[in-house]
Amino acid sequence: MRATDRWRAELEAWAIPRSLLDAAEESPYGWQPWIWERMSAVARSAPPPVTRDIARNLLGDHGSVLDVGAGRGRASLPLAELGYNLTAVEPDDGMAGGFEEDAARLGVAARLVRGRWPEAAADVEQADVVISAHVVYDVPGIGPFIRALNDTARRGVVIEMTQRHPRVVTAPLFTAVHGVDRPGGPSVDDLVEVIIEELGIRPDVERWERPSTLWFRNWDEIIAFYGQRVTLPIARRPELRPLLESQVTEENGRMYVGDRVGHHCTVWWRIDR
Repeated sequence: MRATDRWRAELEAWAIPRSLLDAAEESPYGWQPWIWERMSAVARSAPPPVTRDIARNLLGDHGSVLDVGAGRGRASLPLAELGYNLTAVEPDDGMAGGFEEDAARLGVAARLVRGRWPEAAADVEQADVVISAHVVYDVPGIGPFIRALNDTARRGVVIEMTQRHPRVVTAPLFTAVHGVDRPGGPSVDDLVEVIIEELGIRPDVERWERPSTLWFRNWDEIIAFYGQRVTLPIARRPELRPLLESQVTEENGRMYVGDRVGHHCTVWWRIDR
């Protein structure tokens, strides 16, 4: 099986059964604004991620950045603060609005293109460095996505992702409350194989860790978050607490679920044109 086909198959295996989606009281795919606000705030106060250093090395003293699937700009707005010319592509209206708010708060100029990649590639100019952070696990059609990143970059492409699919942590909950097994992939190693297959390039991979950026104020937030993720009716969500209690830790008034350390990767390659 081709690497791109294997990637698509792994992601499609994550599809929630239609019977559970039809019975869900809210979408399991949505993110409340407070989640992104907290995660962005934690990221701003943490040491710079490896991804930023790699992007800066590719950029040099001057250059332009394109952030694909920018969200609120956690990966790219710090580069704009350093003086690099930034264009962001984001399909979600809520996230795009958050990007504009954060750019204004930081006092940086950035162009925002509302659209989905790779279709939005037609609406942007080439950039010295193209980055995409925590997006690829939402892209079944990974081949065109990667090719468009490469074609739009002059100096290099930088992709940040978790080492494994981020929903792996919900797999035991799905099994416990629905009797539904979840897949174990794809992973960063699968993405490397895609890049080799699509571009004939073996990218560099930097594996690194940082403290978790997702925290909760109380059990109500935890139950609401994970109940939504596993499409559990609101009336049944208290069932999750005994399943999660052993994984919850508290520090300075913040509650965390699971590993306090996030395992991340930066996949990157230079371009010689």
